[in-house]
Formats: sequence, structure tokens, C-alpha cells
Amino acid sequence: MEECTYCRLIGNKSSHNIITENNHAICFAESFFREGHCSVVLKRHVSSISELTSDEYIQLFSLVKTISSALEIKYNADKTYLLSIGDQVDHFHMHLIPKHKEKCSMGIYCFGALFEAEGKRSPTEEEQELLKNDLKKIMS
Repeated sequence: MEECTYCRLIGNKSSHNIITENNHAICFAESFFREGHCSVVLKRHVSSISELTSDEYIQLFSLVKTISSALEIKYNADKTYLLSIGDQVDHFHMHLIPKHKEKCSMGIYCFGALFEAEGKRSPTEEEQELLKNDLKKIMS
């Protein structure tokens, strides 16, 4: 089996685009989607946020917060978009993309494309109540 992209990058400590890291996460400068785009990647290879230990979660989001603050200062951004999809790279990571003031909202792309492909749902109050109760039951 071929090693995943992020495992390879994490193993290459001389990578030119490493911004910072802690015990459980590492941040790479990417800029693929918009200027300032960064990825914060869990060092351990897992596929889903539900697989993170509490310590991994805390350290991952500590790095996300630090990088988000720096991006907002650098680009005078209103906020930082945070996305985690993982369909193309099956290694848990978060995309951080600053919301540049002169660029359009990314929400229209993310949700607009989804609505176009699947239609916009209008859940009933009963559906929402069932979801709420099912999740509460699972969590208890």
C-alpha cells in the first residue's frame, strides 16, 4: 500500500513548508485554494475526528487557534474558514483558509454545490426531534 501524502510530509522534517508543530499536530503552508491556505494535520494517521484522543484533540485545536490568529492578522481577515472533509486524503487534517475581505464567501461554494447536487433539505420538526433524541441516546 502506498504511504499517504501527509504521512510522507510528516516524516520529511526538512519540508520547506512546515510552519510549526507540537507533540500531536503539524501545520503546513499550502495556499492551494486561496492565499494563506494552511493545513493542520494530526501526526498520527487516523481518518476521523472521532478517533482522536483527548490530548490529540486539545493540541490539534490549540495549533488551529494559533494559526487562525496569525492568518487573520497577516491578511486583515474577518475570520478563518475551517474545513475538514478528508475524501481525497484519508488522514485527519483541517484546512484553514483566511476570509479575505475582497473575496466572496466560501459558504456559497461549499453549500451551494451540495444543494445543487442533492437539493436543499427542509427537515420537519419531527425529523429534528428524532435526530436529537437518537444522538442523546447514543451519547448516554
